[in-house]
Amino acid sequence: MLLFINQIQLGGISMADKKTVYKLFNIIPISVLLMMLVAGKSATKNISLKTTSLIDKERLIPILMYHHVGAENIETNKITITNKRFEEDIRYLKDNGYTAISFKELVDYVNNGTSLPEKPIIITFDDGLDDNYKYAYPILKKNHMKATIFAIGSRIGIKNYNNDPRYSYFTWEEAKEMYESGIIEIQPHSYDLHYYKENSHHGEGVLPMALEDENFHYDRFLKDTEEVIKLIKTKVGCDSYVYAYPYGKYNSTNEKVLKDLNFKVTLTTKSEYADISNGLYGLKRINVPSHKKLGELLKY
Repeated sequence: MLLFINQIQLGGISMADKKTVYKLFNIIPISVLLMMLVAGKSATKNISLKTTSLIDKERLIPILMYHHVGAENIETNKITITNKRFEEDIRYLKDNGYTAISFKELVDYVNNGTSLPEKPIIITFDDGLDDNYKYAYPILKKNHMKATIFAIGSRIGIKNYNNDPRYSYFTWEEAKEMYESGIIEIQPHSYDLHYYKENSHHGEGVLPMALEDENFHYDRFLKDTEEVIKLIKTKVGCDSYVYAYPYGKYNSTNEKVLKDLNFKVTLTTKSEYADISNGLYGLKRINVPSHKKLGELLKY
Protein backbone atom coordinates (compact mmCIF):
# COMPACT_ATOMS: atom_id res chain seq x y z
CA MET A 1 0.00 0.00 0.00
CA LEU A 2 2.84 2.42 0.77
CA LEU A 3 4.31 1.60 -2.63
CA PHE A 4 0.99 2.54 -4.22
CA ILE A 5 0.99 5.87 -2.43
CA ASN A 6 4.52 6.63 -3.60
CA GLN A 7 3.43 6.05 -7.19
CA ILE A 8 0.79 8.79 -6.87
CA GLN A 9 2.02 12.35 -7.36
CA LEU A 10 1.86 14.31 -4.07
CA GLY A 11 2.83 17.68 -5.51
CA GLY A 12 3.54 20.47 -3.03
CA ILE A 13 3.74 18.20 0.03
CA SER A 14 6.89 18.01 2.13
CA MET A 15 8.44 14.73 3.27
CA ALA A 16 7.08 15.35 6.78
CA ASP A 17 3.58 15.79 5.35
CA LYS A 18 3.93 12.67 3.20
CA LYS A 19 4.66 10.69 6.35
CA THR A 20 1.51 12.14 7.84
CA VAL A 21 -0.47 11.02 4.77
CA TYR A 22 0.88 7.50 5.27
CA LYS A 23 -0.27 7.58 8.87
CA LEU A 24 -3.75 8.65 7.80
CA PHE A 25 -4.28 5.18 6.30
CA ASN A 26 -4.61 3.92 9.85
CA ILE A 27 -7.49 6.25 10.69
CA ILE A 28 -9.25 7.15 7.39
CA PRO A 29 -10.88 4.63 5.02
CA ILE A 30 -8.68 3.92 2.00
CA SER A 31 -11.44 4.87 -0.43
CA VAL A 32 -11.66 8.35 1.08
CA LEU A 33 -7.92 8.88 0.87
CA LEU A 34 -7.82 7.73 -2.75
CA MET A 35 -10.47 10.29 -3.65
CA MET A 36 -8.37 12.98 -1.98
CA LEU A 37 -5.19 11.90 -3.75
CA VAL A 38 -6.54 11.62 -7.29
CA ALA A 39 -8.42 14.91 -7.14
CA GLY A 40 -5.26 16.63 -8.39
CA LYS A 41 -3.11 19.53 -7.29
CA SER A 42 -5.85 21.42 -5.44
CA ALA A 43 -6.58 18.41 -3.29
CA THR A 44 -2.93 17.91 -2.41
CA LYS A 45 -2.69 21.54 -1.37
CA ASN A 46 -5.62 21.00 0.99
CA ILE A 47 -3.93 17.93 2.44
CA SER A 48 -0.79 19.96 3.02
CA LEU A 49 -2.69 22.64 4.91
CA LYS A 50 -4.51 20.11 7.05
CA THR A 51 -1.44 18.08 7.94
CA THR A 52 0.47 21.25 8.81
CA SER A 53 -2.27 22.22 11.25
CA LEU A 54 -1.89 18.85 12.95
CA ILE A 55 1.65 19.69 14.10
CA ASP A 56 1.17 23.36 14.98
CA LYS A 57 0.52 22.64 18.64
CA GLU A 58 3.78 20.70 18.86
CA ARG A 59 6.02 23.45 17.47
CA LEU A 60 4.15 26.70 18.20
CA ILE A 61 3.88 28.04 21.75
CA PRO A 62 2.04 31.27 22.63
CA ILE A 63 4.21 33.52 24.80
CA LEU A 64 2.25 36.57 25.95
CA MET A 65 4.08 39.87 26.49
CA TYR A 66 2.77 42.49 28.91
CA HIS A 67 4.31 45.69 30.27
CA HIS A 68 2.02 47.96 32.31
CA VAL A 69 -0.99 46.63 34.23
CA GLY A 70 -2.49 49.67 35.91
CA ALA A 71 -5.52 50.96 37.81
CA GLU A 72 -8.89 51.10 36.06
CA ASN A 73 -8.53 54.81 35.27
CA ILE A 74 -5.12 54.48 33.63
CA GLU A 75 -4.64 55.67 30.04
CA THR A 76 -4.31 52.50 27.99
CA ASN A 77 -2.30 51.87 24.82
CA LYS A 78 -0.39 49.13 23.03
CA ILE A 79 1.70 48.29 26.13
CA THR A 80 -0.67 49.42 28.91
CA ILE A 81 -3.84 47.67 30.06
CA THR A 82 -6.01 47.96 33.17
CA ASN A 83 -6.01 45.46 36.01
CA LYS A 84 -9.61 44.66 35.09
CA ARG A 85 -8.57 43.81 31.55
CA PHE A 86 -5.71 41.65 32.84
CA GLU A 87 -8.12 39.74 35.06
CA GLU A 88 -10.35 39.21 32.02
CA ASP A 89 -7.34 37.81 30.13
CA ILE A 90 -6.54 35.35 32.90
CA ARG A 91 -10.18 34.30 33.10
CA TYR A 92 -10.21 33.77 29.35
CA LEU A 93 -7.15 31.52 29.56
CA LYS A 94 -8.67 29.41 32.33
CA ASP A 95 -12.09 29.18 30.68
CA ASN A 96 -10.50 28.04 27.42
CA GLY A 97 -8.29 25.34 28.87
CA TYR A 98 -4.89 27.05 28.83
CA THR A 99 -2.24 26.15 31.40
CA ALA A 100 0.46 28.71 32.19
CA ILE A 101 3.86 27.02 32.22
CA SER A 102 7.33 28.18 33.20
CA PHE A 103 10.30 28.47 30.86
CA LYS A 104 11.88 25.58 32.78
CA GLU A 105 9.01 23.38 31.66
CA LEU A 106 9.49 24.53 28.07
CA VAL A 107 13.23 23.80 28.21
CA ASP A 108 12.56 20.34 29.65
CA TYR A 109 10.03 19.65 26.91
CA VAL A 110 12.44 20.60 24.12
CA ASN A 111 15.59 19.04 25.59
CA ASN A 112 14.23 16.01 27.43
CA GLY A 113 10.84 15.28 25.91
CA THR A 114 8.99 16.00 29.15
CA SER A 115 5.27 16.31 28.47
CA LEU A 116 3.41 19.62 28.43
CA PRO A 117 -0.27 20.33 29.14
CA GLU A 118 -2.72 20.14 26.25
CA LYS A 119 -2.78 23.94 25.78
CA PRO A 120 0.41 25.45 27.24
CA ILE A 121 0.97 29.20 27.37
CA ILE A 122 3.72 31.39 28.85
CA ILE A 123 2.96 34.77 30.44
CA THR A 124 5.72 37.41 30.53
CA PHE A 125 6.16 41.00 31.68
CA ASP A 126 8.96 43.33 30.62
CA ASP A 127 10.85 45.93 32.68
CA GLY A 128 9.96 45.14 36.33
CA LEU A 129 7.33 47.84 36.85
CA ASP A 130 5.75 48.20 40.27
CA ASP A 131 2.23 47.77 38.86
CA ASN A 132 3.23 44.19 38.05
CA TYR A 133 3.59 43.62 41.79
CA LYS A 134 0.60 45.73 42.81
CA TYR A 135 -1.97 44.52 40.27
CA ALA A 136 -0.82 41.58 38.14
CA TYR A 137 0.83 39.43 40.81
CA PRO A 138 -2.27 39.15 43.06
CA ILE A 139 -4.40 38.14 40.07
CA LEU A 140 -1.88 35.52 38.98
CA LYS A 141 -1.54 34.19 42.50
CA LYS A 142 -5.30 33.94 43.00
CA ASN A 143 -5.64 31.97 39.78
CA HIS A 144 -2.50 29.82 40.25
CA MET A 145 -1.05 31.06 36.94
CA LYS A 146 2.72 31.17 36.49
CA ALA A 147 4.54 34.10 34.88
CA THR A 148 8.04 35.48 34.28
CA ILE A 149 9.03 39.11 34.83
CA PHE A 150 12.07 40.43 32.97
CA ALA A 151 13.67 43.10 35.15
CA ILE A 152 15.98 45.97 34.24
CA GLY A 153 18.47 45.43 37.05
CA SER A 154 19.67 49.02 37.52
CA ARG A 155 16.13 50.38 37.87
CA ILE A 156 14.69 48.04 40.48
CA GLY A 157 13.33 50.09 43.39
CA ILE A 158 13.42 53.41 41.50
CA LYS A 159 10.22 55.48 41.56
CA ASN A 160 9.28 58.04 38.89
CA TYR A 161 12.17 57.17 36.60
CA ASN A 162 13.06 60.27 34.53
CA ASN A 163 10.30 62.09 36.45
CA ASP A 164 7.66 59.88 34.83
CA PRO A 165 5.31 58.23 37.36
CA ARG A 166 4.43 55.53 34.83
CA TYR A 167 7.96 54.23 35.16
CA SER A 168 8.25 53.16 38.77
CA TYR A 169 9.78 49.80 39.55
CA PHE A 170 9.15 47.22 42.25
CA THR A 171 11.76 46.66 44.95
CA TRP A 172 14.10 43.70 45.32
CA GLU A 173 12.14 42.69 48.42
CA GLU A 174 8.96 42.57 46.36
CA ALA A 175 10.76 40.63 43.64
CA LYS A 176 11.91 38.08 46.21
CA GLU A 177 8.39 37.77 47.62
CA MET A 178 6.98 37.06 44.16
CA TYR A 179 9.69 34.51 43.36
CA GLU A 180 9.27 32.68 46.65
CA SER A 181 5.53 32.35 46.01
CA GLY A 182 6.34 29.82 43.30
CA ILE A 183 4.22 31.80 40.84
CA ILE A 184 6.77 34.26 39.44
CA GLU A 185 10.28 33.93 38.02
CA ILE A 186 12.56 36.98 37.78
CA GLN A 187 14.84 37.02 34.72
CA PRO A 188 17.12 39.59 33.04
CA HIS A 189 16.09 42.43 30.73
CA SER A 190 19.66 43.81 30.92
CA TYR A 191 21.32 45.57 33.84
CA ASP A 192 21.58 49.02 32.27
CA LEU A 193 21.12 48.71 28.51
CA HIS A 194 17.44 49.57 28.16
CA TYR A 195 17.78 52.78 26.15
CA TYR A 196 16.56 54.15 22.83
CA LYS A 197 19.47 54.89 20.53
CA GLU A 198 18.57 58.56 20.11
CA ASN A 199 18.41 59.10 23.87
CA SER A 200 21.74 57.59 24.81
CA HIS A 201 25.41 57.13 23.99
CA HIS A 202 24.57 53.40 23.99
CA GLY A 203 23.44 51.49 20.96
CA GLU A 204 19.73 50.74 20.82
CA GLY A 205 19.23 48.28 23.64
CA VAL A 206 21.98 45.67 23.54
CA LEU A 207 23.10 46.48 19.99
CA PRO A 208 26.60 47.90 19.40
CA MET A 209 27.39 51.58 19.70
CA ALA A 210 28.54 53.54 16.66
CA LEU A 211 32.02 52.42 15.55
CA GLU A 212 32.14 49.77 18.30
CA ASP A 213 34.03 46.68 17.18
CA GLU A 214 32.81 43.16 17.89
CA ASN A 215 35.26 42.43 20.70
CA PHE A 216 34.40 45.60 22.61
CA HIS A 217 30.69 44.98 22.07
CA TYR A 218 31.09 41.40 23.35
CA ASP A 219 32.89 42.55 26.49
CA ARG A 220 30.45 45.37 27.21
CA PHE A 221 27.38 43.17 26.85
CA LEU A 222 29.06 40.38 28.83
CA LYS A 223 29.81 42.74 31.72
CA ASP A 224 26.27 44.11 31.78
CA THR A 225 24.76 40.62 31.70
CA GLU A 226 27.03 39.27 34.42
CA GLU A 227 26.01 42.22 36.60
CA VAL A 228 22.28 41.54 36.27
CA ILE A 229 22.78 37.78 36.77
CA LYS A 230 24.64 38.49 40.01
CA LEU A 231 21.98 40.92 41.24
CA ILE A 232 19.08 38.58 40.57
CA LYS A 233 20.85 35.68 42.26
CA THR A 234 21.90 37.75 45.29
CA LYS A 235 18.68 39.69 45.80
CA VAL A 236 16.09 37.14 44.71
CA GLY A 237 17.78 33.74 44.75
CA CYS A 238 16.81 32.99 41.16
CA ASP A 239 19.19 31.58 38.54
CA SER A 240 19.17 33.38 35.19
CA TYR A 241 18.54 31.27 32.09
CA VAL A 242 16.09 33.31 29.98
CA TYR A 243 16.96 36.70 28.47
CA ALA A 244 14.45 39.16 27.00
CA TYR A 245 16.17 41.60 24.65
CA PRO A 246 15.29 45.29 25.20
CA TYR A 247 13.10 46.39 22.27
CA GLY A 248 13.60 42.90 20.85
CA LYS A 249 16.82 44.00 19.10
CA TYR A 250 19.96 41.84 19.06
CA ASN A 251 22.73 40.49 16.86
CA SER A 252 24.96 37.41 16.68
CA THR A 253 27.40 38.82 19.25
CA ASN A 254 24.61 39.09 21.83
CA GLU A 255 23.58 35.52 21.10
CA LYS A 256 27.17 34.32 21.50
CA VAL A 257 27.52 36.01 24.91
CA LEU A 258 24.31 34.43 26.17
CA LYS A 259 25.30 31.00 24.87
CA ASP A 260 28.66 31.37 26.59
CA LEU A 261 26.79 32.22 29.81
CA ASN A 262 24.61 29.11 29.38
CA PHE A 263 21.30 30.89 28.80
CA LYS A 264 18.69 28.46 27.52
CA VAL A 265 16.14 30.86 25.99
CA THR A 266 16.21 34.31 24.39
CA LEU A 267 13.15 36.39 23.51
CA THR A 268 12.31 39.12 21.03
CA THR A 269 9.30 41.42 20.77
CA LYS A 270 8.11 40.24 17.35
CA SER A 271 4.40 39.67 17.86
CA GLU A 272 3.75 36.09 16.78
CA TYR A 273 3.68 32.56 18.18
CA ALA A 274 7.05 31.18 19.25
CA ASP A 275 8.28 28.49 16.85
CA ILE A 276 10.33 26.07 18.94
CA SER A 277 11.14 23.69 16.09
CA ASN A 278 14.53 25.36 15.52
CA GLY A 279 15.55 25.84 19.15
CA LEU A 280 14.82 28.31 21.93
CA TYR A 281 16.84 31.35 20.86
CA GLY A 282 15.14 34.38 19.32
CA LEU A 283 11.62 33.27 20.23
CA LYS A 284 8.78 35.60 19.33
CA ARG A 285 6.13 36.80 21.78
CA ILE A 286 2.56 37.99 21.36
CA ASN A 287 2.17 41.58 22.52
CA VAL A 288 -1.16 42.16 24.29
CA PRO A 289 -2.45 45.68 23.52
CA SER A 290 -5.48 47.29 25.10
CA HIS A 291 -7.46 47.50 21.86
CA LYS A 292 -7.47 43.76 21.11
CA LYS A 293 -9.10 41.04 23.16
CA LEU A 294 -6.90 38.09 24.02
CA GLY A 295 -9.15 35.73 22.09
CA GLU A 296 -8.36 37.67 18.90
CA LEU A 297 -4.63 37.08 19.39
CA LEU A 298 -4.65 33.34 20.07
CA LYS A 299 -4.93 30.83 17.21
CA TYR A 300 -6.19 27.82 19.13
